[in-house]
Amino acid sequence: MCLHGVYKWVDVINHNQINKRVKVDACIADEIQYLNDQGVVTLGCCCGHGKSGQIVEWENGFGKWKGHESPPIALISQSSVAKGKELGYTAYPYYYADGEHNDTWQMILKSGCITEDDCRNWHKENGLPFEKGLNIIGNRGAETPLPV
Repeated sequence: MCLHGVYKWVDVINHNQINKRVKVDACIADEIQYLNDQGVVTLGCCCGHGKSGQIVEWENGFGKWKGHESPPIALISQSSVAKGKELGYTAYPYYYADGEHNDTWQMILKSGCITEDDCRNWHKENGLPFEKGLNIIGNRGAETPLPV
């Protein structure tokens, strides 16, 4: 898994989004590109940056919160749930802090890593220094086979 600020460009098919090319965490970018190429409308994603399962606290307009960091996930449109299942994913409803669902679902990804050691190994395997903020390290994904 990559650290914050290490990205690849991904072409997305979300018709409600102004930008059709977005920066995605590099370690999940190929999978996100694959999902879009297969017709899954992705709304957002995060690799978790090696912090899956760790307790986090945050505050917003609705109060103070405490929870666990998610494993690498993608938020998808409700219209893409059947396609995600067809591709072997399990989708389940996603709720925003205000309790709204907004026809958004989430899926745990097959790529990315869970721990900081996984993150360190990803950087090493890709010939990158173990540093945050490397910015764009590659162009459109899908050159690398999707992990099974």
